[in-house]
Amino acid sequence: MKPLTRFLMLASLLASQAMAADFELRDGDRVVFLGDGLIEQEQYFGWVELMMSTAYPDRNITFRNLGWNADTPRGASRFGLSLLQAGHESSSEGFKQLVKQLELTRPTVIVFGYGLASAMEGGPEGLDQFIKDYNELTKAAQDASPGVRYVFLSPLTPLSRENPHRRVVASYSKAIAEFAYGRNSPFVDLSDVATSPGERKDDIHLNSEGYRDLADAVRHALKLPESGWKVNPHSAMLREIILRKNQWWFHRSRPANVAYVFGFRKREQGQNAVEIPKFDELVAQDEEKIRSLRKLQPVALQEPEPQLESKYARFTEQPIPEFTVGKDLEVSLWAANPQLNKPIQINFDPQGRLWVASSEAYPMIEVGQSPPDKILVLEDSNGDGKADKSTVFAEGLLIPTGVEPGDGGVYVAQSTDLLFLKDTDGDGKADLKRRVQSGFGTEDTHHNLHTLRWGPDGRLYMNQSVYTRTDTETPHGVVRLKAGGGFRYHTNSQRMQIFFRGLWNSWGHQFDAFGQSFMTDGAGFAGIAYVFPGATFAPTPRSRKQLDLISPGRYPKFCSADIIYGDSYPQQWQGSIVTCDFRANRVTRFSLSEQGAGFVTKQEDDLLRTSAATFRPIDVKQGPDGALYIADWSNPIINHGEVDFRDERRDRWHGRIWRVSWKGAEKKPITDLTKLSTEQLLDNLKSDDRYTRDQSRRVLIDRRSETSSALKSWSRKQTDEQALLQALWLGQAVDVSQRALLSKLLYANDHRVRAAAVRVLSDWCDPASEVDKPIGVAAALLMLRPRIHDEHPRVRLEAIRGLANLGSAKAASVALEALDHDRDRFLDYALYLTINAASDRFMNQLEMGSWTPDTPAKAKQLEFVLTAIEPARASQYLTKHLAANRIPKDGSGPWIGLIG
Repeated sequence: MKPLTRFLMLASLLASQAMAADFELRDGDRVVFLGDGLIEQEQYFGWVELMMSTAYPDRNITFRNLGWNADTPRGASRFGLSLLQAGHESSSEGFKQLVKQLELTRPTVIVFGYGLASAMEGGPEGLDQFIKDYNELTKAAQDASPGVRYVFLSPLTPLSRENPHRRVVASYSKAIAEFAYGRNSPFVDLSDVATSPGERKDDIHLNSEGYRDLADAVRHALKLPESGWKVNPHSAMLREIILRKNQWWFHRSRPANVAYVFGFRKREQGQNAVEIPKFDELVAQDEEKIRSLRKLQPVALQEPEPQLESKYARFTEQPIPEFTVGKDLEVSLWAANPQLNKPIQINFDPQGRLWVASSEAYPMIEVGQSPPDKILVLEDSNGDGKADKSTVFAEGLLIPTGVEPGDGGVYVAQSTDLLFLKDTDGDGKADLKRRVQSGFGTEDTHHNLHTLRWGPDGRLYMNQSVYTRTDTETPHGVVRLKAGGGFRYHTNSQRMQIFFRGLWNSWGHQFDAFGQSFMTDGAGFAGIAYVFPGATFAPTPRSRKQLDLISPGRYPKFCSADIIYGDSYPQQWQGSIVTCDFRANRVTRFSLSEQGAGFVTKQEDDLLRTSAATFRPIDVKQGPDGALYIADWSNPIINHGEVDFRDERRDRWHGRIWRVSWKGAEKKPITDLTKLSTEQLLDNLKSDDRYTRDQSRRVLIDRRSETSSALKSWSRKQTDEQALLQALWLGQAVDVSQRALLSKLLYANDHRVRAAAVRVLSDWCDPASEVDKPIGVAAALLMLRPRIHDEHPRVRLEAIRGLANLGSAKAASVALEALDHDRDRFLDYALYLTINAASDRFMNQLEMGSWTPDTPAKAKQLEFVLTAIEPARASQYLTKHLAANRIPKDGSGPWIGLIG
């Protein structure tokens, strides 16, 4: 730092400290916390509000949290309040919604906590715009609430010295200090707050202890009176009421189902808009209790029992459906209420237990209702083919839409969060709850984060549907997805990538034996999608080109997907996709065949069908005994767009799990895979049975250190290519680079193995790869280039997408060599994605004249490039180069028709 810069920084801090000495909270103040994840997460801990409330116990001060994960002073995360469909808003929509929230709350004091998300996303070059946006925000705040006072917090310093954003965050902190000084406002430097790992939930976010430290830092910086809040035993009750008040306020300020309650589908559910302001009364009631408690003295409070049940629904007994069952199949009822109710997603664990995300609150929490929902664990402990044990693992949840065991606990998608729950004391119930990621959209609760699924690479895959928007902070940067799509998430490093974009309701996802993804769509009427990294489908907003699905014809709405493997089903079923048609009350099957670089499906016979309107199959999983398990929503009303949220016919009690098996199969004994040795588990990777193979991998991943030691010696004993592929994936999952094995499989006899190996190569050559020694750009180009000329188109497709990770014009040029071979729609689309992503760098190369279309092959490549980028840019380029005589003017070039 230059001496003058250091002097100015010190001067700003000293001036800010002087201003802090004059700061106090006045009677009647409305304090609004506004910022990114730093502020948003405080509502779940309440320490700063507790400290401020008790500093002036005789003054009537109220608090509102308007934090939003990954937000910026421009309101980048607040599109979720828009009344328009996701992706159809103008760029100013977020700021407009932010101003509306200020007008709603009318603050007299704003505690700003912006900077971290802006620094990670905008980088050094974004600093000037950040300050401009901050300036606009403070002006808007004065307009909304004249005379409002400010307190500015710096962003937290990333804990790891290796974090690439650390220095940028420091520069934003300095700029905020100077900005605060220019507005005669206190600045609180948090750069030394919560600097021990025990005070962080990750590199950039605080846990409860961290927020206690932050609250203390704010008190010292603002020189607020000390109330003894950290040691007073009466603080616990006050904090409990503060947290409940924050929960009511969350439902008021960020209501779920905005698309229906207030937004573009209001015609269907607008009658429920009257409910949202009713949360104000609940907030006010708790604020009265807070006023009586903030002196931190004994107070007798009458606390009512939490309301968990619906005030609207009526219980109606449901008969057991009569099924038409497919040839050589049999169905039995495996579990039913009261063992469970309302299953949304099911997944097995390596012990053979079935985990269930269960929701009674769906489609929307009622005013005054406490979160009633649960994660359940079902077991068939005596092996008689029926569940005989049901355990409530976690309760007090709000519409959990996904559940996936792993990492010693279970991941749960709930509202705006991905949670990790764990039983640490062995009593079968979760006693640890951590918000792993936040900022997922809730604009439509049946579009919330869903379809949690472990990939063979050890990453957690998750989807969201078309009306939702995600804005989340990870230690690696900000991730935003404004509409449908899915994520690939590394649970150890917290690296999150967008895996695909589009689809209406991507409620099903499964991998085939070679790691290729297939998804079902719950609204698009197009059947099943083949999904590779970066693929974009309808209805992605503002996308110029989209990939069609692989099911010829028109199909109903599907939900869930599993791909059958193992001798529990006949040979013709192997590798076929089973999915649920929840509207037609049936479970059906598609056979899957290769078609060029992609696939095509064919509808086969139904497994189950009934005329009973309450059979609503929404998830299917192959179980530990080889049978298929069907989660039945058991509801005459299946959605909420078309039927009122409070319709009394909405069933809150019933839920069933059906077991479907092939009559010719022997029932497999259920084995607790966690009791097997590492060597036995490694051998299980060669199993033909889907459950055995996938769940053994999960145990091996959980035994990360032991697995890493045993993996290479086990791999050396294998000769079968699929077994070697399993070894490669396992190394990828535990972040162990296996360059020699990768090189071997790139030349495998089976093209499906080669394609899978290229996918791993693509991951390891990504500059953001988690492996210790990622493959460098030069080496990656040498390894990927031969794959562009592989005899099988799917290998070429994977190479094209891998080259996109390198982010260079040279890599894009190599990808264009795929035009020397036969193509199909899958290859063309993959190439379009790669070229379009590199268009700026590629066009710069063309502009420099280092690459001209002087051969037929290059002319063909140029034509593809110009059709891949924006038409206006293509026309501009062509006009310029025609004038410079770099392109023939005789009309012989295929690009001539592109000139505007």
